[in-house]
Amino acid sequence: MMHRHLFLITGVFLVFIGVVLLISPDSYMRIYVVDYSTDMDFAARRFAPAVIGLGVLLMAARDLEEHRFLGVLCVTSTLAFLGVAATGGYAWLTGVAKPAILVAVAIEVVLAALFLWAFTNIRQTAQQDTR
Repeated sequence: MMHRHLFLITGVFLVFIGVVLLISPDSYMRIYVVDYSTDMDFAARRFAPAVIGLGVLLMAARDLEEHRFLGVLCVTSTLAFLGVAATGGYAWLTGVAKPAILVAVAIEVVLAALFLWAFTNIRQTAQQDTR
């Protein structure tokens, strides 16, 4: 059941970030990027609907019964947040991103761990239901 809160909070967070990327990408980019250019806005705006869509998907899935789909969604979210964290860490190591990106990386790693934890809980519940 804890996954419901995780899905809702993460979904709202993703919708918020997506809307910021869509409406004011420079405000987001200036926090993290060393050499910001307005040319970056196009990529941020183009990616924003996917971020919003993932947020809406997570919010919608929070009310589903615990079954295989939710487990797959948790694993997918774990991998997605680890991937985003890895790209942020790499950007910092290569000097493309400001140190502020490390806060985002930490949040993304925590989210990945929480989704992995939710997956194990969902899986345990499913196994108990089959007994």
